[in-house]
Amino acid sequence: MKGIDMKSKALKHFQDCWRDYASFILMIIIITGMLMHIIDWRNFDLHVPMVYQGGDDMGVLVNAKQMVEQGWCYTCDRLGAPFTVQYYDFTANMMHNVGLFIMKIFALITKEPVATMNLTYLSIYYMAGMISFFVMRNIRINTWISSLSSAVFALSPYMLFRNIGHIVLTECYFVPLSILICIWIYERDDVLALDKDFFKRKINYVVIFFAFLIANNGIAYYPFFTCFIFMVTAVSKIAKTGKIKQGLRGVTAAAIVCVFVVISILPAKIYTHMNGVNTEAVSRTGFEQSELYGLKIAQMFMPLNGHGIYDKYIQIYDENAFLVTENSSAYLGLLGMIGFITLLIVLFIKKNNKFTERLGFLAELNITMVLLGTIGGLGSMFAFFISPMLRGYNRISIFIEYVCILSIAILIDRYINYIHENKKNYLKKKEKLITYIIYICYMGFCVVSIWEGTPNMATPDYDINRSNYESDDNFVQAIENELEPGSMIYQLPYHIYPEDGPVNEMWDYHLYIGYVHSNTLRWSYGSVKGRAEDEWNKNVSTMPNDEMVSYLKEQGFAGIYIDRRAFVKDEWTALEQAFSEHLNEAPMESENGNLSFFKF
Repeated sequence: MKGIDMKSKALKHFQDCWRDYASFILMIIIITGMLMHIIDWRNFDLHVPMVYQGGDDMGVLVNAKQMVEQGWCYTCDRLGAPFTVQYYDFTANMMHNVGLFIMKIFALITKEPVATMNLTYLSIYYMAGMISFFVMRNIRINTWISSLSSAVFALSPYMLFRNIGHIVLTECYFVPLSILICIWIYERDDVLALDKDFFKRKINYVVIFFAFLIANNGIAYYPFFTCFIFMVTAVSKIAKTGKIKQGLRGVTAAAIVCVFVVISILPAKIYTHMNGVNTEAVSRTGFEQSELYGLKIAQMFMPLNGHGIYDKYIQIYDENAFLVTENSSAYLGLLGMIGFITLLIVLFIKKNNKFTERLGFLAELNITMVLLGTIGGLGSMFAFFISPMLRGYNRISIFIEYVCILSIAILIDRYINYIHENKKNYLKKKEKLITYIIYICYMGFCVVSIWEGTPNMATPDYDINRSNYESDDNFVQAIENELEPGSMIYQLPYHIYPEDGPVNEMWDYHLYIGYVHSNTLRWSYGSVKGRAEDEWNKNVSTMPNDEMVSYLKEQGFAGIYIDRRAFVKDEWTALEQAFSEHLNEAPMESENGNLSFFKF
């Protein structure tokens, strides 16, 4: 009997919830299908990096390597030779622990860095869609509309533009949770109410958990933007109710996020207390960068890809407009643009029911986020008067995009409900047909919106990536086969870490190649600027070639590795000739000619 009861309950549950399951599967199918198109799935190879340019993408691959080889990624004893590296100077890196945790899971499963990086990146789009779907269903938006709208958010132009290189910002899957908490505070009086029953209400524990996730995502930007909209929510509640205690709930939410942020950066603070402050590690000294990387409203309507239709207009704007930087990623997409215009209109209409009040609140969030992010806006004022450490205020565009998409989902949901509820209306006779037409048309529009918003750079160049990756791997493996485990390699040129920029054709983090492709060797690159280890590396690089070789031998180094891309041909030819004469041997060379190595 018990088994029969369980089966009947399961059947009833499926009958009640089949739309949720079916619409969720539809969302996954759309995300998967569009991803297959965007990343050219036919040429995809899990074991070849989707991005391999030597920029920030190389840092992601290093994190994946560390996750495979060791427990976490704040220290590494195979970088910064003859020392070890400590990355505690970068507090922002400790505020995307959720993304690192997901990477660790994939590292444990695959036990291979490249696969770990690729899977971590691809999982972002599915997580963004799933969390958005949860949020929309929580506020009772139609299942199919939630599914389709969430698919659009999951493949937003912002995330596709950021790609692997800015994976810490691509991981914006908790943005919907930030908006959901705002809606809860605005519409419910029990959420975070500071009274004797605070810990008796389960919803408060949910909010605290969401705040924990938000605080450990987005390298300070997303927690900061979240706290901003919490404060906007607080002001809105006070203005409309005239009660300070209503506003305190938004302040409480912001305070909880701040507490978790402080906890996340405690290891860095402890390290700084023990080793001294390193002001050189991350240089954000001027407010002017908040202007350079501010939000431009025009770029929220400026596509990232003309698809052969309006490429020339994009080119004209990019070549002639001022301050065109990473803020080009602010494009909202077709659905987001319609939502943005809708919310501007909503600002001027009367709010006399729950539907218009909800849209009105989203309109308030939308316009205040624009005021924060825009060039010369509240963000610039914050950078000028308080702290310039946050500079990329254009990055709030993903919050704006989600609010805009959510507003359209709410509008369509409202119209569908109107058709079903208005029984005396002639629409009632054809409600199913009309509803299905709405679903089909909206699905088509959402797919077009995803396609239209896809930037050109979203599709990997697999042939080039594979060629360079295999050449580097063969070269480093050949070095490793020649040396004893634990041998130290000195790398030229000396290059400041981090954020020193490219040198000729060598990108900022190309010197990580040795570490990424080896399993036992130690490499000199990677010491943080402003610390004694980096100063040692710099001093060695200035020595005459013969003195450098003698000194490195005394220190226990087994050879010198050269990235030729940092030099013009005459420079690296003369450098290698000097080492060849001193060591009486020719260098090993990589297949693509980018790298060389001298064994002592």
